Amino acid sequence: MQAIHSLFPKLFQGESLEGLADSLHETGIGSVDLLIRDGYWVTPSGLGKEAPDYVQYMQQRRIEVPFATTSYTPEMLLKDPGPLEVMADLGIRSFRMGYLQYDASVPLDSQLTDARVRMEKLAELCSKHRMKAIYQVHHGRSQLIQHSMSALTIVRDLPPEHVGIMLDPGNQYHDGRENSGKAVALLGRYLAAIGVKDVAVMQDASKRHLPNKGWSTVWAPCQEGLIDWHEISESMQVLDSPVIVNLQMHYHLPDRRVLLDTLREEWAYVVNAFGKRDGRSA
Repeated sequence: MQAIHSLFPKLFQGESLEGLADSLHETGIGSVDLLIRDGYWVTPSGLGKEAPDYVQYMQQRRIEVPFATTSYTPEMLLKDPGPLEVMADLGIRSFRMGYLQYDASVPLDSQLTDARVRMEKLAELCSKHRMKAIYQVHHGRSQLIQHSMSALTIVRDLPPEHVGIMLDPGNQYHDGRENSGKAVALLGRYLAAIGVKDVAVMQDASKRHLPNKGWSTVWAPCQEGLIDWHEISESMQVLDSPVIVNLQMHYHLPDRRVLLDTLREEWAYVVNAFGKRDGRSA
């Protein structure tokens, strides 16, 4: 497996571009997502100018941008493939796409069949731009894809160079654990990325009378959480193609100094678990 590390910089919202780069250098992080989202450095409406400015600035600061995190659905890109052209021109060859939503009023198998058709159209479009759309497994009843089997359903028999799946053990922990080794084996060449964020469990003793007995799952740094990232990495060594290792810190720490120190430790932990950073894009 060739690990391509990149940070999802969600918790740095409000920082200037210079401030973001300074924080990355301070924590030893050498690669970051092109995050396309309102309220951040690159917005959907300003993509044409903001994305080149973002990537060029990061490169000037010796920070790589190998991967994009977006909310583009197949329909959005089929209507306007411009974002694919922008990303490709910047040397970014893979991106996390938008989520597919679950509708309780429609049979699940029908929704998965429809999602497969949508992904086929997206794969055809991505092939024209030499891009790869990656779908991230997520938790929550509103999400259509919550585990590896449903993920495989929507990409099976499509070209893996243009569509892939991002497993996310932290997300999946909220709905129930999945054996990562089996998930890797099932997805095989479609496993293009792994979302890396960890969890811990806690109990509110005053709520022990409730059905969940007061237990809840909370976000935690990878060096402190429950997930065995070394075991997951070991199961992924059979993969021949590059894999995006996307660190997605979700924990909030009120003290910025503590946040940066914790992130530095977490980045080092993840790089150790998955191997040294390789700057090549998937």
